Amino acid sequence: MIAHQLRLGLATCGLVAAMLILSPLGCETTRQVPSEPDWFEGGTMKPASPETLQLTARVLAAKGDTARAGYILDRMLQEFPNYLGTYTEGAEVLLIDGRNAEAIKWLNRGLERFPNQPILVNNRGMCHLLAADLPAATVDFNAAYAIDPNDAEYVANLALVKAIAGDETAAKELWSRVLPEAEVQRNIEIATKSRPNFSIK
Repeated sequence: MIAHQLRLGLATCGLVAAMLILSPLGCETTRQVPSEPDWFEGGTMKPASPETLQLTARVLAAKGDTARAGYILDRMLQEFPNYLGTYTEGAEVLLIDGRNAEAIKWLNRGLERFPNQPILVNNRGMCHLLAADLPAATVDFNAAYAIDPNDAEYVANLALVKAIAGDETAAKELWSRVLPEAEVQRNIEIATKSRPNFSIK
């Protein structure tokens, strides 16, 4: 799911922070390296990185301030059009704001920059699924899986649409690769109950 990518992003940031904290322990020096004064000490204000803007947009959206989050994402689109997070985060904020169709358009923009990027394809599939458009979701989940068949999320999402469509044999085979047997059966039951909510062609 889209939220899964955000959790991965936060975990990565935490790892980077830990590395920065621990790195001085790996070496010793008696020479003091002068550092450039920061903005609070009269130094120059450095421009925000795309990672900083992405995290800021995420925090604002989580607090319900989607208007300001959207402003930051528009800035990211202008300043960092080749940064993948511009598109994953933009779609997430739009979904939080209930703008599913616009989230799909935002991901389409990303796919123009990053053709066949599996995260964007998978996230667009999730948007289609939220819109109860099972055929479109199936196309995207199949595409993401074809690009990276070892990604557990892509495997699970493809299993989900197959289960909703009634292909329980294929769904079980896929889910059994990433879930315990008890969870597989539970997911089949949930997917079966949700079937009336989707357009199945």
